[in-house]
Amino acid sequence: MALSTIVLVNQINNLSDARYCAGMGVEMLGFSLQHGQPDYVTPEAFKEISGWVSGVKLVGQADDLSVAELEELLLSYKVDMLQLNGLYLIEDLDDLPLPIILRVMIDKDTVEENLISMLELYHQHVEYFLIDSDDFQSIDQTNHRFLRDISGKYPILLGFGLNKENTKEALDKIHPAGIALKGGQELRPGFKNFDELEEIFEQLED
Repeated sequence: MALSTIVLVNQINNLSDARYCAGMGVEMLGFSLQHGQPDYVTPEAFKEISGWVSGVKLVGQADDLSVAELEELLLSYKVDMLQLNGLYLIEDLDDLPLPIILRVMIDKDTVEENLISMLELYHQHVEYFLIDSDDFQSIDQTNHRFLRDISGKYPILLGFGLNKENTKEALDKIHPAGIALKGGQELRPGFKNFDELEEIFEQLED
């Protein structure tokens, strides 16, 4: 199956999610490498899950680890990219051996000019910016223009507010490089409800 845009699915912590997403044409699967974080995946589980999927890029996620700590983790996790969920010094980004997805949180108090200045500063050092939000529950007319403006200048993955009703419209109006979704827990080993992801994938069929 081919999808009409790049898709990253984060919070992969079970084989059911990984195989389903890979089969649906997802380009990137994200795994939490940081012990103590939600959806943390041990090196052993990561090796087992990643051994069953092919044709996808494996993304390691971390929140606040130093470059040295990240490099040590990479000895145990053979990932293709890193997703950093916080700001790093540019020199630190350039010291990392893999392409970077930088997660950027926005909220109702975000000043557009300040955000654009930050994106401009970092964009030559990262592969994508994942734009996420805990404040905004949807993508609608109030933020279409703002998201379209930054997507026209920078490689943006939309990471919030997408559902079966608005995904196609958001892609048509905003033109991001791609989108970021989330996996989740299995109901029990080997059993998973994929309804929410499937409804969005249906909007992305090429």
